[in-house]
Amino acid sequence: MFTQIKNFFHITVLMNLYSLRNFLTGNGAVWLKLNTNDLENMVEKTVSHKSLKLEGKNVLDLGCGTGTMLSYLTREEKCVPYGVDLIRLNIHQCRKKMKDGKFFRQDIINYLDETEKKFDLVILYGVIGCFTVDKQRVIIDKISNLLNSGGVLWIGANIYTDSSYKFQTYPVPKGFYEEICDADKSLELEEIYEKEIFGNVKYDSNQTSIFLSKSSE
Repeated sequence: MFTQIKNFFHITVLMNLYSLRNFLTGNGAVWLKLNTNDLENMVEKTVSHKSLKLEGKNVLDLGCGTGTMLSYLTREEKCVPYGVDLIRLNIHQCRKKMKDGKFFRQDIINYLDETEKKFDLVILYGVIGCFTVDKQRVIIDKISNLLNSGGVLWIGANIYTDSSYKFQTYPVPKGFYEEICDADKSLELEEIYEKEIFGNVKYDSNQTSIFLSKSSE
C-alpha cells in the first residue's frame, strides 16, 4: 500500500509540479536535479555510443516530458519524433517545440498496444520504474515487437533492488534483463554505469543504462 501511495504521489503530484516549474523557468528536464543540458548530453552520448543513424527514422520517447531529448534528436539527427506522456502541459510544450512531431497524452501500455509504428530508438529514461516489475516485463516485450532490425531500447536511470537509493518506486532484481534476453533471443543486452558513459550522475552513483538492441535479421 505504501509503495502504491508513493507512486501515486510521485506521478500525480511531483511530476505535475516539476512540469509547471519547467513551463515557468524554461528548464527542459522533469527532474529535480537535472536540466536541459544533462538530457541533451545523455541522448547525444547514447546515439554516439550505439552508432545510431537516425535521419528520417522514427524515435519514440515514452514519458517524454517536455520533449527535450526528442527536440535535440530532431534538430541534430533529423529524426521523426514520437512522444507519450500523461501530463497535458508536457504534451503542449512538445507540440510547440516540434510542430511536425506526433505526441500523445496517454498511458504507455495503451499506446504500445495501439500503435502500428516501428522505431529505431525507443527511450525510457527514468520512467519504467514507475511500473511494477511484472508490468516492466510486459512493456519491454511490447517494445521489442515494435523495434526495427538494429533498433535500440534505451532504459536509463536503472536501479536494482539492492541499491541504497530508495526513491525508485519499483526497482528490478539483478538478472532481470538477462532473463528477458534469454526469453527473447532477438534482443541483445548491454549495460553500462551511467557515470562512465555520461560523466556526472546526480542520483544513484551506481545507476546504469540498459541497451536492448534488436538483432539484425
